[in-house]
Amino acid sequence: MAAHDRNARSVDILYIGRVDTNHEKLWQQLEHEGYAVAFARTQTAGLQMAWELQPRIVVVNTANSSFSGDRLCRAVGRRLPGAQRLVITERGAGANVPCEQRLVRPFTGRKLRESVLKLLEASAPQILRAGAVHLDFVSRVVSGPKGRQHLTPKQCSLLAFLMQRPNQVISRKDLMERIWHTVYLGDTRTLDVHIRWLREKLEPNPTQPVILITRRGIGYVLAVVPAESPSEELTEELTDEDEQDQQA
Repeated sequence: MAAHDRNARSVDILYIGRVDTNHEKLWQQLEHEGYAVAFARTQTAGLQMAWELQPRIVVVNTANSSFSGDRLCRAVGRRLPGAQRLVITERGAGANVPCEQRLVRPFTGRKLRESVLKLLEASAPQILRAGAVHLDFVSRVVSGPKGRQHLTPKQCSLLAFLMQRPNQVISRKDLMERIWHTVYLGDTRTLDVHIRWLREKLEPNPTQPVILITRRGIGYVLAVVPAESPSEELTEELTDEDEQDQQA
């Protein structure tokens, strides 16, 4: 299966390891239903993609692999505390690998789908964080450089959509379609007004925005400091395991 374009947007599911051919249709179906899925063949690539894509679920398949997934899952737990971890193991293996759910082969595609959807539901955040901006979905209160500010439902939806895709330019078309459920771009003044309102509540100086930035002719981007990359020591250790896996 093709790897996800990691520059396109954040993802819902990151799958690390060898994909079972019996389950390929399941991942295709989830993508068809609107879930973004990314694939990494090795632990090293998966670890880097986890920092870049901020997935809601990390699926680690240790079956038919030479790595246990223990260090990888512990690293994900430390650095992405909101992410749910699903580990696929052979019978009698992986009992000590830290995760929210474990599936022992063999299991059905239905069981895998139920597990993934359950973890997606559990990962639905009530508080979203992107850099210095924190958004509470329940109260619709955003906390940022200008303190706590209350948002309208549309402002909340718009900000949440941008926060879930930090440092990624989102087109006006995508914003209008997702937030206002229209593909008509003849008049985007409503979007511009909502962006201005958000800047007034977020930016230290709304006339010189540093958080919610315009990309002229394209759309908008919520700028945050990139997440710190995994340590060189851990990456080297995972690379050694990946090399062993490929030789197996």
